[in-house]
Amino acid sequence: MMQRISALLSPNRPWLHLVYLGFFFFGWLYQPPGPQQALIALAGMAVFVALYVFSLRRRDWTVYPAALGAALLGFVFMPVTMGGAVYLVFAAAMLGWLPHTRLRTAGLVAIGLAILAAVWLTQQPLSYAIVLIVLAAVAAAGAAMGARRQRQEADSEARQRRASAVAAEAERQRIARDLHDLLGHTLSVVTLKADLASRLFDADPGRARSELAEIQSISRTALAEVREAVAGLRDRSLETAAAEVRQHLEAAGLAVLLELDASAPTPVQSTALAMVVREAGTNILRHAGARHVTIRTASLADGIELSISDDGCGGARIGEGGLGGLAARMAGLSGRMSVDAAPAGTGTVVRAWLPASGDNANA
Repeated sequence: MMQRISALLSPNRPWLHLVYLGFFFFGWLYQPPGPQQALIALAGMAVFVALYVFSLRRRDWTVYPAALGAALLGFVFMPVTMGGAVYLVFAAAMLGWLPHTRLRTAGLVAIGLAILAAVWLTQQPLSYAIVLIVLAAVAAAGAAMGARRQRQEADSEARQRRASAVAAEAERQRIARDLHDLLGHTLSVVTLKADLASRLFDADPGRARSELAEIQSISRTALAEVREAVAGLRDRSLETAAAEVRQHLEAAGLAVLLELDASAPTPVQSTALAMVVREAGTNILRHAGARHVTIRTASLADGIELSISDDGCGGARIGEGGLGGLAARMAGLSGRMSVDAAPAGTGTVVRAWLPASGDNANA
C-alpha cells in the first residue's frame, strides 16, 4: 500500500503538475473577479481537470481532442485574465505524454501558433508570447521524459514478472525431474522388497527381517535425497548458486554486481550460504522491484560473511517462511542472519555470517 502511494506522489507522476493551476489566479490579485466571473472560471477549471485526468488515464489518440479542449479554454480565458495562458501550457504538456509522431509534432506546433495568436488578440507584448512558448516547450519536454520513464519502468516490471514466472516454472520442472529421477527407481525397489518380505514372512522370517531392514535404509536415503531435491542444493556450491541467481536477475533487467572472496568456504558453509543466495534472489525477483543488486562475500577473522543488497522497495523481514527457515539453519551452524534496510534508505540488505568452525557443524 505504501509503495503504491509513494508511486502516485512521485515527482515523475503528472498528477502533481496540477498545482501549477495556481498561476491561473495570479491575475485576480490585481483585478479581483465578480461572483459570476469567478463561478465561470471555476467551472472552466473543473472542465480542464476532467480533460486532464481523462487524458492521463487514456494516453491514446483521445489526448488530441482533450488537448484541443484545454487550448480552447486558454483562448476563452486569456482575454479575461492572463492566468488563462496556463491552459495552453498544459495542452502542450498533455501532447508531450504521447509517443513521438508527426501528428504530435504538428500538435505542438499548432499550440505554439495558438499562443502567438492569443497574445496578438489580447495585445500583449511579444516577450510575453516568447515566455509562454518557452514554458510550453519545457512542459512538453518534461512530460515526454516522464512518460518515457514510466514506459521504461512498466517494461522493466513486465520483464521482472516474466523472469519470475520463468524462474518459478523452471524450479517447478526441476523439482519434478529430480523427484521423478530420485523416487522412480527407489519406490520400485521398495515395492519389490516389500512384496518379497511379505512372501517370506512365514517361510523365512530371518530373510524377511533382512528385507525390511533394507527397506528402512532405502527409505531414509530417499528421504534425504528428496530434501536435497526440494532445497535445490544437490551438487550446488555457493559460487554456482550465485552465478545462477545473477543470471536470473540479469535476465529480468537488473544490474548485478557479484564479488565473491577468493577464499573458498567449507563445503557445509558453501551449501548453507548457497541457500541464502537463492532465497534472497527469489525474493528480489518476486517482491523487491529493484534495479541494482550486489552479492558479496568477505572472509573475516572469525568467519565468513555473505551480503545480498538491493535498491528495491524494502520491507523484507525474517518471518516463518523461507527467510525464517534459513535463519534457523544459520543458528544451527552457530551462525547468524539478519535482514535490514539498506543504508541509502531504500532497499534491503540480507546478511549471513558463519564462524570459521562451520565445517564442524551439522548441515
